[in-house]
Amino acid sequence: MEPGLSWRIVSDGALSGAANMARDHALAQALRPGTGTVRFYRWSPATLSLGRNEPVTARYRDFLRLHPEIGVVRRPTGGRAVIHDRELTYAAVLPARACGGPRQAYRKVNEGLVQGLRLLGVDAVAAAGRALPPDAGPCFLEPAEGEVVVRGRKLVGSAQVRIGGAVLQHGSVLLRSDQTALLEGMQGNGASTLGNGSRGGQRDAPTHAITLTEVLGEAPGWERLVDAFSHGFARALGGDWAQGALTDEERTLATELQDRYGSATWTWRRTRQG
Repeated sequence: MEPGLSWRIVSDGALSGAANMARDHALAQALRPGTGTVRFYRWSPATLSLGRNEPVTARYRDFLRLHPEIGVVRRPTGGRAVIHDRELTYAAVLPARACGGPRQAYRKVNEGLVQGLRLLGVDAVAAAGRALPPDAGPCFLEPAEGEVVVRGRKLVGSAQVRIGGAVLQHGSVLLRSDQTALLEGMQGNGASTLGNGSRGGQRDAPTHAITLTEVLGEAPGWERLVDAFSHGFARALGGDWAQGALTDEERTLATELQDRYGSATWTWRRTRQG
């Protein structure tokens, strides 16, 4: 890791899928040497995000038809589909060589997530897992190597990409939204519900995912979450840390990139029939 990396913490409001992906991309594209940024944010409306190279199957299209209230966006990163709803999303941007390369950066960022969760009283660990292909189905079906799990079930899903001289890694910390609707949709069950994993007032059997509400009884407030994860990342990544905001350059880049992430050409560029 580069000594003396100066880190900025950005806490954002709820934005659309295209706006969120454009901001993450802009942070990576505009990264200055010797600096890093961690951004925390939310989504409005709830949004299905697809991995950069993930095929859009008929089941995903059927799921979106069943849930017209849910937006859709394709990420700049790899990985697999996630419903972003009632979660904390993080984005970590750092120089590609800061931790010895993207793979080592992935481990360090996940270590920061584990440290932050432990500050919240959650006994989280990094999964042994395995590498998963883009067409392996929704993100929270199975933890990939290094992802964060609690009681053997996935709590945080993450994905990464290199943009120029920067690494961007972002992911979802599930607060109350446990991906049940998406998992049921992939099983061909039209009676899916968004977010709470229940039907007819009865709780379903445990899914592949777990939420902070399930672990702690209730999800901590936003400020407490940001504080815990900020300290977790600082412990894992070192360097100097301070609160900050997007620069004028980053905002301009994000505005330009939002057209790309909001375009049908980008979103549906990998569509599989059947």
